[in-house]
Amino acid sequence: MMRYTELVLTALVSIAVTLSIVLATQPVGLPTGIVTIDASQAVLAFIKDGDRRHMEDAEYEVEARAFQAKLDAAIERVAAANNVLVVNSAAVLAGAEDITALVVEEAMAE
Repeated sequence: MMRYTELVLTALVSIAVTLSIVLATQPVGLPTGIVTIDASQAVLAFIKDGDRRHMEDAEYEVEARAFQAKLDAAIERVAAANNVLVVNSAAVLAGAEDITALVVEEAMAE
């Protein structure tokens, strides 16, 4: 019985130490794991940002490509800084935090 008690206490201490290490080293801010971005909302934000109705198609395409590059860079920065995987929200049923506004705002600020 004494040996069993020692094993249980050792296991509990190991669990407590492991949990403490995991909680102390996880990134602050966004949760670890998977976050989503709604691509259609990002495109709508780009469209609403400026009056592009009177632009030539070629000029609009240049601006759209530039925004896409800025958006991709913002997504990569947020993912790296928070140790998360960013996926399209259409691929996730539920439960992941949406970061669309965050990355769109960062892309628009560039």
